[in-house]
Amino acid sequence: MHQPVTVQVAGGIGVLTVDNPPNNALDANVLSHLDRALDAMAEKSDLKALIIAARGRSFASTSDPILAGGKADVLTLAKVCAKLEDFARPVVAAMQGDVDGQGLELALAAHYRIADRRARLSLDGVRIGLPPGAGGSQRLPRLIGVHQAIDMLMAGSQVAAKDAVEIGLIDGVAAGPLPVFSMNWVKAALAEGLGPRRTRATREQLEPAKTNLAQVQRAREGLPASALTVHRAILDAIEAAIILPFDVATTKELAIYEDCAKSAESLALRHVLTAEVRASQAPTETAVTPAKITKVGVVGGGRIGRSVAVAGLRAGYEVTLVETDIDRLEEAVEGIIDLIDQEISQKRLSSDDRDSMLGRLAGKVDIAAVTGVDLVIAATAEDAETKRRVFAALDAVMQRGAVLATTSSRADLDGLAAGTGRADAVVGLHFFPPAHRLRTIEVVLGVGTSDKTMATAFEFAKRLGKVPVATVVSDGFIAYRMFSAMLDAALFAYVQGTPIEDVDRAIEAYGFPLGPFRLADALGIDEAERLQPAHSSALGLRAREVLSRLVADKRLGRQRARGFYIHQRGGAPSRSDPELADLMQGLVSNAKPMAPGHIRRACLSALVNQGAAILEEGIAQRPSDIDVLMLQVFGYPRFKGGPMMDADLTGLLRVRRDLGRLSRDFPELWTPQPMFDELIKNGEAFASLND
Repeated sequence: MHQPVTVQVAGGIGVLTVDNPPNNALDANVLSHLDRALDAMAEKSDLKALIIAARGRSFASTSDPILAGGKADVLTLAKVCAKLEDFARPVVAAMQGDVDGQGLELALAAHYRIADRRARLSLDGVRIGLPPGAGGSQRLPRLIGVHQAIDMLMAGSQVAAKDAVEIGLIDGVAAGPLPVFSMNWVKAALAEGLGPRRTRATREQLEPAKTNLAQVQRAREGLPASALTVHRAILDAIEAAIILPFDVATTKELAIYEDCAKSAESLALRHVLTAEVRASQAPTETAVTPAKITKVGVVGGGRIGRSVAVAGLRAGYEVTLVETDIDRLEEAVEGIIDLIDQEISQKRLSSDDRDSMLGRLAGKVDIAAVTGVDLVIAATAEDAETKRRVFAALDAVMQRGAVLATTSSRADLDGLAAGTGRADAVVGLHFFPPAHRLRTIEVVLGVGTSDKTMATAFEFAKRLGKVPVATVVSDGFIAYRMFSAMLDAALFAYVQGTPIEDVDRAIEAYGFPLGPFRLADALGIDEAERLQPAHSSALGLRAREVLSRLVADKRLGRQRARGFYIHQRGGAPSRSDPELADLMQGLVSNAKPMAPGHIRRACLSALVNQGAAILEEGIAQRPSDIDVLMLQVFGYPRFKGGPMMDADLTGLLRVRRDLGRLSRDFPELWTPQPMFDELIKNGEAFASLND
């Protein structure tokens, strides 16, 4: 039977090794074994020192129950940390890989810490709205000082091993293999009289208290309005470390942790984490092995094609880019080089990465160049005839078993597949611009897409560093259809007399990086118009006419420097267009502008109602998939969890009432979907539909 903790003793030095694949999560079973192993080692009279190590790529990580906000594992970890810190002989944590959350809390309780040169250390609970709960916020400032601890905990950022030495977080970086180095390090230290050094007993970095308390207060005063509950909680916990005895402060830390675990923000952030994991599982009916992808073809060197090529090159693939003639090919390759250089200038890539990526790029003007590739992505013009022609040409030259994909958000995938001899190998990969940066892809499944192709597409997306979300053939799929609903609500507010700037400000104040009109300009007004559904009500027709007038006036958004806003070159902020009022003469009323709260209710209610419709139509697998797309593509605030989780936290009955009131003005948009009544009747929420 597999043992999650193994024990070895050689020359009076004991080694406890955690072995809990894949990430050495410190779950209840591991902690129980660690607890018993420490007791057993304490009984060995000839033991001189103890090393806490781990097998695999990571030292230790946070367990799933902690990610779910559970208290039991935190209490057990705190007990193990106390026992580790009280150990009568020196204890050394030997760390490799990512050392985060609970893993670092465990290491902080050791007397000494050494790390592999590639190790990266963090207390990253802030990403799920949780401060440390097992002494991390008490021990960290004792080692690295209050200022550094505030920075590290508030950002949840990783600290590289070499930097960790400089700030006092660790005592050494391994030169060579970590197991050999750690054993030699302990032997040398024992020869020099190494003894226990308990972190909790260290107070040098907490004195003088007045100075450190002033740092905490400055951090509080500097918190932005968007600061989360967890940010304030972290500062409270660090303050406790400064002014309270260790045992009292750790009790307070646990109480702070429990309060955060119950907060709506933490529930939402933890939902996001699990939603992304859930979405990444291919919806295959049987267990299948994905096809191996090493060579990728991209047909079409426009904006999306270039960005997809960069994403593939960054992931390590060999990429063949095909264009129709040499001039277009040269332009496309130059565009790819520009994108890579932009990534280097923003420190997302290095110059070495550039050379490696360009060395794996091949440019061709003959479509037969994709004959030997494993996956071809057609990133050509959106018109149906071009897509059909390209698919037919590709099908004729591609090797059997290769996957054929399209990036389109509007093409008839099933029709394209039917025109090939490989309908089972056809899939949609709907990237969102910029494709080399945005972290999600809609994987569009046709009626004939095989389980193997699904699994291959999902594995390919994950290799690109993206979260794949399954959808089926439909106009706009999930993400763009959701956005259309929010834009409809925004247009309703506009034609009622609310300035577009007020609408955008109200949504941005909620936590979105861009309001719906700025988003429409970024997407393209012509694309936004195409995605808008047909409406029959007077208000619905007026809302759609707004977009039609913009398109007719060639105000297509950011790409043409003018849409709802005027867009200036060089990244300057967009500004209002004084001519817009004349263009919309007769459409926009002089009614009283909507208040910010009313605007938010209108837009958010439209989003969740559309999400319910998408679920009822079977376009999305589950509510959390909708949340993932809205978070990643349109910047729905993570601390709200996405529109479906946000509705759960608000309460479906309240959302249903808001929809009922709003539907009197715009029934096509706000008439509540039947799903609301069914869930409310059964006392359930959207979360009950997540599998």
